[in-house]
Amino acid sequence: MTALTSPPAQRAGLRLLLALLGGLVLAVVAVPVALLVRSEYAPLMRLDVRVTGAAERAVADSDLLLRLAQGTTLLGEPLLLTAAAAVLAAVLARQGRRRLALYVVAARVGALVLSSGLKLAVDRSRPVFDEPVATALGGSFPSGHALGSAAFWTTTAVVLAPSVRRPRLLLAGAVVVALLVAASRVLLGVHYLTDVTGGLLLGLGWAAVLTAVFTAWRADERHGPVDPVEEGVA
Repeated sequence: MTALTSPPAQRAGLRLLLALLGGLVLAVVAVPVALLVRSEYAPLMRLDVRVTGAAERAVADSDLLLRLAQGTTLLGEPLLLTAAAAVLAAVLARQGRRRLALYVVAARVGALVLSSGLKLAVDRSRPVFDEPVATALGGSFPSGHALGSAAFWTTTAVVLAPSVRRPRLLLAGAVVVALLVAASRVLLGVHYLTDVTGGLLLGLGWAAVLTAVFTAWRADERHGPVDPVEEGVA
């Protein structure tokens, strides 16, 4: 029996290790970006200014693009994501799926802590325009909308994965939503490109790490491999 079950278990352990390392790499990539932003690295600052200027001109020339950005950004609104996470966790807990509820709460709380902590540490001012189309409070790096949407929508996709026919497509859709939210923040002129890039990397990295940890927890109890995309984490 051991000979038959060991290779799959080893492969599951390897997948979990790779997922954890992948998440850590994503998070670690964001740290040098934060340091470069903090030090106002000239080439990066010039790139940010060019992209932000182009986004401003694009929105100024298209009311439709502005409306789309205003609508899309709501999918990453911190208060709405927190409320959605609270409702989802409450429903899961009521169903007796407490581990999934904990997974959802941990994803949201971790995203808030990462966003708030880095905003204070980097202390970057937001873009300034003569006629802004939107305003926002707090530091600019990282984008809380991008970070929060990446963490929330991807972990929500993992929660729903076992109940849909194409879980990988659902997960891909969640990533696309986060990318669109990130783009909307640049188009609305409240974030630079590096702000949303750092936010996306941190959000996806946190979601990957959390998913790896919860999947390892389940795999340990099952004594066998678990695919978090196909089977969920609890």
